Amino acid sequence: MSIVRSRTAISYMPGPTGDVVAGLLNDGRAERVARVAVDEALRRGARLRFIQVVEAGLSPDEIADADQATFRAAVRALRGFRGIPCRFEVVTGDPTAMLVELAHSASALIVGEGEHDEGLADRIRVLADCPVVTVPPLVA
Repeated sequence: MSIVRSRTAISYMPGPTGDVVAGLLNDGRAERVARVAVDEALRRGARLRFIQVVEAGLSPDEIADADQATFRAAVRALRGFRGIPCRFEVVTGDPTAMLVELAHSASALIVGEGEHDEGLADRIRVLADCPVVTVPPLVA
């Protein structure tokens, strides 16, 4: 797991209400998931963790492309909101298992829901020990 922090980042400690965890996948919905997570963190007065899950076996260039897309989406969602403590993490593995594990003791887990995730949100909802907020796909 790698963690990217700014030079002025404060030490990471879970928030008093538990962190809001945003599961970001490079599936075109990362910004919508990130925006819902920002709103949820503000509502709860919680810290925010953006977690990007990448598949095992990707090349370094593919991982860099995914990092750039998902974290750019998270930064756009944070635009205009100052003072929200947050951290960015990249993990490799099964999205269901990784998000459930990393959201242990979270106040909420935010994930996308739709046709491309093959039931990811449903699996997470069953396994997570925190509330799961799903972000539906945009209807055309």
